[in-house]
Amino acid sequence: MKKAMLCISILAMIFSLSACDDIKMVQNSFQKEKKRNTEQLGDKPMDVFKKGNLKMEKGEYNLYVDFSNFLAIRYHFISVFYFQGVLNEPEFHLEEGEEYLKEGFTPEEFDFIRHVMKIANGGTHFPEVDKPVKTLAPLILKTMEVYNEAAAYGQAETYKNDHYEGAKEIHSRLFPLIESSKTPLLDFKLSIDDITRKRMEEEIRAMKERGYIIRYGILKLISLRDQIMDEIIDQNLTQEEMMKLDVSNIRPAYEEFRATLSDFEKMIGNRKAIDAELFTDPSISEDLSKYLDDSKEFAKQIQEMIRRIDENEPFTEKDFGQTNVDGSFLKIDWASLNMVQSYSKVIS
Repeated sequence: MKKAMLCISILAMIFSLSACDDIKMVQNSFQKEKKRNTEQLGDKPMDVFKKGNLKMEKGEYNLYVDFSNFLAIRYHFISVFYFQGVLNEPEFHLEEGEEYLKEGFTPEEFDFIRHVMKIANGGTHFPEVDKPVKTLAPLILKTMEVYNEAAAYGQAETYKNDHYEGAKEIHSRLFPLIESSKTPLLDFKLSIDDITRKRMEEEIRAMKERGYIIRYGILKLISLRDQIMDEIIDQNLTQEEMMKLDVSNIRPAYEEFRATLSDFEKMIGNRKAIDAELFTDPSISEDLSKYLDDSKEFAKQIQEMIRRIDENEPFTEKDFGQTNVDGSFLKIDWASLNMVQSYSKVIS
């Protein structure tokens, strides 16, 4: 029997994208309010735009969000492709019919992790986040180094001559690193979740109060995605166990996602509405359309998952390990990540 697909890979299990206070769309939203007295804002969501410590706090928070997003997207991407070719087990075994990893991390990505380490070690306004980052970042850095060894080995196709002996040695160092990262990854998630959840709620409320329906839709959709993914992740089931998934909380979040998606689609087709919300990027229409398409695909995958569970239609043995089966945890994972990537493009 083929290895059953895990619910969601470890990085997707750990992270959901968090809204960032200094995202350009929020900055643009307030460009026309410069004449307002800053003091009148009081403790409103955009307090972070004040000078001094709050500005520094915003930068520190954003750095940790960037770190979270790097782990959830780029680091996750490399991990997925490694374990697509290699079984996720202590001993090295190549997945039948799959190829060995050939893509690694860039020097700039290594520099970014070193910068995160430096900031955390120096201390920020978020000591509850500094602590797990001090443990996690060095582990991530070391793991990236070993992933790059694997990529160099794969690029050189050394396995053709040594029958994967080199791959076995690399895996003997890589697997323990990945395992040792799981607890600090979870600690980091828990430490930043409370902060990001509150900020996301504030941003969503601020956009709605000011009548920025498109911006509200962007944030609301990603927030609902987070809710759905968190619910799937928390139940920690394999693909074979999917019929056991409790969708009582997923179903209402999915219905709200579909309703928000419908409203969002109507609004982004209105150029006047886009201009009224002060978007400045000339490619915003294309970016919004891509975000819409990826959100629709995510909705499709969740809908198919719910349908299978409602109709008690489990996956067959031949479905396990396939990458293009609608409603599967793997397909949901990819749809979720694509939505995150297009979201990042919209707000960049």
